[in-house]
Amino acid sequence: MNSKTRVLHVIGGGEFGGAEQHILNLLSSIPQDEFAAQVVCFYDSVFAGKLRDAGIPVVVLNQYGRFDIRLLGGLKQVMRSYQPDIVHSHGVKANFFARLAARGSGSAVLTTVHSYLRYDYVQPLAYLIVSLMEKLTRPLSHHFIAVSTAIQDILHKEGIAREKVSLIYNGINIKPFRCTGQREVNRTRLRSEWGIPEDAFVYGTVARFVPVKGLSYMIEAFAQAAKRLAPLSARLVMIGDGPERSLLEETAERLGVREQVVFTGFRSDIPACLHTFDAFVMSSLHEGLAYTVLEAVASEVPIVATAVGGIKEFVEPERTGLLVPSASADQLAQAMQRIAEDADLRAELAAAAFYKLKQSFTIEQMTAQTVALYRSLTAKRRLPDRSVNP
Repeated sequence: MNSKTRVLHVIGGGEFGGAEQHILNLLSSIPQDEFAAQVVCFYDSVFAGKLRDAGIPVVVLNQYGRFDIRLLGGLKQVMRSYQPDIVHSHGVKANFFARLAARGSGSAVLTTVHSYLRYDYVQPLAYLIVSLMEKLTRPLSHHFIAVSTAIQDILHKEGIAREKVSLIYNGINIKPFRCTGQREVNRTRLRSEWGIPEDAFVYGTVARFVPVKGLSYMIEAFAQAAKRLAPLSARLVMIGDGPERSLLEETAERLGVREQVVFTGFRSDIPACLHTFDAFVMSSLHEGLAYTVLEAVASEVPIVATAVGGIKEFVEPERTGLLVPSASADQLAQAMQRIAEDADLRAELAAAAFYKLKQSFTIEQMTAQTVALYRSLTAKRRLPDRSVNP
């Protein structure tokens, strides 16, 4: 009889964003002598490949349609085979199917809430559908993790009892971003690849190209700041991809900065990319707590961000970064201009933010808190007898 606590993570996995990075970080650092973990994805995409590369067991259920009810049967079969003590879901579709599949199994059901549905689904009909999926099955979750106080407050307002929600901030592994000896090498190589002059000031971002990221405001703000910074040349590097890419390219063209905006597409070498940035910009309309901000801070890149969601819990105005209201290209442009023109400010913000990161937002802290929660959940429930194979 295996004495390890078995955890089954369930996620769509069709893209590689904060939730996917969260799982990778957690399962790469969780105590292997105490926990066994497996991941179920609904798509065989970049994330499934990264799990395999990390040696993390993954089952892909991509033989079903997008909202094919047969997915429920496939997931139940995985659970019968794996017999998890904890089913840990991420994302509205995964939450819906995982909760239903785990019902009556004896597994503790845990949901991590990474973002706010209202901003993830802008179309009214889509939002109505996913809201119903989420709210109808929430009673089947025994506990919730909120990645920021902002998310925690939303869950409480939506009727989830305080004792059922744990606040666990996202945490990162700092080491990959600390390759200081490679910083200049990466900077020179990638600027050459992207056609950026050595003396240009580079703003950068890493994001999914979806409406909630507010990237059109970023391009508008860059167009304003770039004009004010003349003759200092400036570039905006946008790393990522998504349904809004064509619209964003058209916006850059319309504003006359298409030659100054670099769309790199999806990149897997994010630490190297961050070393090319002089400032990191986030223009989101809402965020749980973005990994990309933490990664930029680990690379000692100063932050300009919108004052939304969990970002406000990390970026302290004038201390660990510059904050501006969301959906305001004018105020974002002013902050972008200011950070480009003040080298001392950049150094002060980067140093203070890195200190705060080490104090409260490391992978070790996130893992320790999650492990403690896993232990608490399994202690409260009668574990299934794995000596019997149903």
